[in-house]
Amino acid sequence: MGKESKNKRKTNIFKIILRYIVLFIILGSLVYFVEYRINHTEKILYVAPKPTVKIEKPHIGTIKKEVTFSTYIEANDMIAIIPFVQGTITSYNIKVGDFVKKDQVIATIDSTPYDQQVLQAQAAYDAYKSTFDRVESLYNKKATTAQNYDEVKAKMDAAKAQLELAKVQRDYASVKATVDGTVLLAPQAIGSVAAAPNPIAVIADLESQIVNIQVPEKYYDIFVKNKDQIEIELTRPQSQACASAKLLSIDPYIQPESKVFIVKAKLEGDLTFFRPGMYTLATITYEKIDNAYVLNQEAKKLDGSLYYYDEADQKAHYLSNKFISSDSQNNELFQVPEKFSNYYFIVEGQNTVFDLQSVNVIKNN
Repeated sequence: MGKESKNKRKTNIFKIILRYIVLFIILGSLVYFVEYRINHTEKILYVAPKPTVKIEKPHIGTIKKEVTFSTYIEANDMIAIIPFVQGTITSYNIKVGDFVKKDQVIATIDSTPYDQQVLQAQAAYDAYKSTFDRVESLYNKKATTAQNYDEVKAKMDAAKAQLELAKVQRDYASVKATVDGTVLLAPQAIGSVAAAPNPIAVIADLESQIVNIQVPEKYYDIFVKNKDQIEIELTRPQSQACASAKLLSIDPYIQPESKVFIVKAKLEGDLTFFRPGMYTLATITYEKIDNAYVLNQEAKKLDGSLYYYDEADQKAHYLSNKFISSDSQNNELFQVPEKFSNYYFIVEGQNTVFDLQSVNVIKNN
């Protein structure tokens, strides 16, 4: 029994050894097969394609440094026509928008009381004039004293002055325009009572319109320094109307409450669609570089650097952000140094290339 058990154990050990031998043979064969395939299979290397970029040369343009502010249009001179006498308006000859000439009658006030004042003053003057004529005749004949003569003459002169004043007041019943211009306000009507200080009308010269632009203090130095170069353009939002404006003055002080200074300008050109009180945007160009070689800001990378393309080696070449001067660019364009004016710059795809990388190109110009 013991001998049979011993033989059985030997048989089991032999079987286990045999299994391991078979397993090693299989693994060895597999390793050999894999190595053979690796050593005898043609190697395929992946080559990344060259990136495609768009290139263009700088073009001639103008770099403007400008800021935009909101403001309102004003008439340079708005004249309120105030009646000098009081009374009921019997005629009113204007409406808003009418153009009137200087000395044109725009309204009439009931002159009845002023006509009566003229009649009374005329009668008083005539009486004093008659008395004076008699006294003057006597004085010339040495029949009255100089004192009597002077007293009568003074009374006559006073009566004459009263007559002239009465006539002036009567004439004021015809209210006249004091300037040529357009009626902006016509607040009265026939039957209403005219009296100071209520205006009969407000008149302005629409060919002389201005803007008073409030500009933050931080622009003061540069505006004063470049005032001879300043250009102002006015536009109305939601309208195609635009007009230029000529700089009239820059306030020599800063308003302490708001920390702004006033730039005053007069509108020029066709002012058909501009009227006092309108809201407008004033774009002030305070510095300008003409006939410069420029590129769009989109040609730069996020850090301000950019690439140019060398046709000789067909590679991208890196330029740091120091290549561009902060004084020679605005939000849209930047100036390219003249020695680079004939270079091709990468304007699209510059964010996916690196220095000295070969690239395929599409030319914009």
